Amino acid sequence: MPRLCTNWLSTYLKYTSFQEAPTKFHEWIGLSIIAATIQRNVCLPRGYFNIYPNLYMALVAPTGFSKTSSADIGIELLDQLKDSDVMKEKLTSWFLLEHFDRLTKAKGACCVTIYAPEMRTFLGDLNKTELVTMLTSFYGCPNSPAYRTKGGGVLKFKNVCINLLACSTPEWLTLGTSTDEIAGGFTGRFIYVYADSTSRSFPFPEDFFTQNTKDLRLELINDLKHIQTLKGNFVISDQAKAEYIYWYTNRKKECTDERLIGYYERKRDLVFKVAMLVALCRDDYLVIDEEILHTTMTMLTDLESTMSEAFSGVVDDPVLKYKDYIMSQIASSPTLSISRSAILRKNWNKFDGIVLDRITTNLIDSRVITAGRETIGGNTEIVYKLLDGRRY
Repeated sequence: MPRLCTNWLSTYLKYTSFQEAPTKFHEWIGLSIIAATIQRNVCLPRGYFNIYPNLYMALVAPTGFSKTSSADIGIELLDQLKDSDVMKEKLTSWFLLEHFDRLTKAKGACCVTIYAPEMRTFLGDLNKTELVTMLTSFYGCPNSPAYRTKGGGVLKFKNVCINLLACSTPEWLTLGTSTDEIAGGFTGRFIYVYADSTSRSFPFPEDFFTQNTKDLRLELINDLKHIQTLKGNFVISDQAKAEYIYWYTNRKKECTDERLIGYYERKRDLVFKVAMLVALCRDDYLVIDEEILHTTMTMLTDLESTMSEAFSGVVDDPVLKYKDYIMSQIASSPTLSISRSAILRKNWNKFDGIVLDRITTNLIDSRVITAGRETIGGNTEIVYKLLDGRRY
């Protein structure tokens, strides 16, 4: 079954070019689908351990930003593969344990894809529970983990590999996570693909879904079936090794936001995970050369340029979690200003005047907004304005 696509990822981007989500989303969804397709079939031996190209990934954007609809396109392709195990419903730790027990007995491997269209639903009431602990330990694709059941029994699994694709809003990351959870543990193992704008606009995307588009879909599925058959160990070219060593020596300078420490600490392995996926999109040779390494570094650098924006509201002080809400409401006003009473009416179920005063004082002292008094409807009101009319 020869490949039909010169580059699977490039073809996937062409296939999704008339869907309104940002190109960045489709690019990383494509890599997630390759990761879910290849599972544990390939790895990069690292002496004491192996690196498998599985990913935990979250698409982060405001509500109505086509996160789920764009992810659905990739998942639909994955559903066409034989033996593809996509878990789309809300999970419990016991359900996953039972499922892995069945997979171990039937196939000798526990390879699944977890798709969470709403990260809030998936994680909202699960932080610090057994499921999150389990998924954290499974990220490294252990060969033979064992779990003790509440009844005292032991479940032994074989060859675990989990890929996780989730969608979230910045608001949930702000209100549903803490700085400690982002810096380490479960959420620290995620790639966060953030966007808050897109140049795409297609009122009738069906008009562009031509026979050519349908042909691209068949080519993508054909090549996924081919990629699914690949097996073996990756190797790194000498030039790629030399460039990785140079980056590795200087990598400590990259992290300028303590909330992303968990991501940057794991980047040394993530580089190879993504590089393997980029290579698999191109050919069957299982080689990471300098060109593939350059492409990988460029993709990760682009990702990191906006990643911290996804967590702009994730702070140690719970009160300041609402800062983004207030800034967004001021910026969305035609005059780039809003009265204190209007903010309180909009957010009556989130915070009171005391909390609002703390937040606005912080923003005023930071020279982000100004506050003054104006007469509105015969009443004197406190009005907040973006400093110098700058949009947030």
